[in-house]
Amino acid sequence: MATSPPKGTRYVRHFARSAFAALALAATITGCFTGERPRFGCAPGESTGRTEIDEVLNRFECVATSTFKADYTVLTRLGDIDSAATVVQASSGRRSITINDVRFVYDNGRTLTCDLVSETCEAVINEARTSDLLLTSEFYAQSMASRLRVDAERRIGDPVASNVVVGGQPALCVAVPVTGGTKTYCALESGALALFDGSDLLVELTSYSSTPDEAAFGT
Repeated sequence: MATSPPKGTRYVRHFARSAFAALALAATITGCFTGERPRFGCAPGESTGRTEIDEVLNRFECVATSTFKADYTVLTRLGDIDSAATVVQASSGRRSITINDVRFVYDNGRTLTCDLVSETCEAVINEARTSDLLLTSEFYAQSMASRLRVDAERRIGDPVASNVVVGGQPALCVAVPVTGGTKTYCALESGALALFDGSDLLVELTSYSSTPDEAAFGT
């Protein structure tokens, strides 16, 4: 003769099924709103509500977990100024950003802005040294994340995602239509900028290595 399971057992089974269903629903909702899941050790900012934008944003905002060397060409459209830039990220948050003859160094709590021609340094990050180029020491990721968030709010149409190869590296892109034209942001898997094409700047990756160059920390 079959017997029914004790009342307590039925309650536990029902609770387990309900909890599993709730977790599954939460995971589905989270995936819909946040797009690509962030990499381990990274906490991206608030979602813009568009997956195409969020996936590129997540890469920019997670760049601090990566190590690499990246070379760029830069066109400052106001004044038609050509520049070269190199970014090196090493372990423990060490960074070196060289824009023409100016080098910004973040090295184990030490910050420097150096002139590579006169071989002089000041013990601060002096962003004014490259302001005429419309570039900061964060141009390769965090500045782009800030720009992209602003354009996400100001967009006048749907963003368009694409995958391209820049500087020999695969990159994820989003084109955002705004008043005056369309701005394109592309990020490597590491989070480093691959391409930015806007009304004021054109920044393009020319070469990339996952191995940091320690010589870039020389001052």
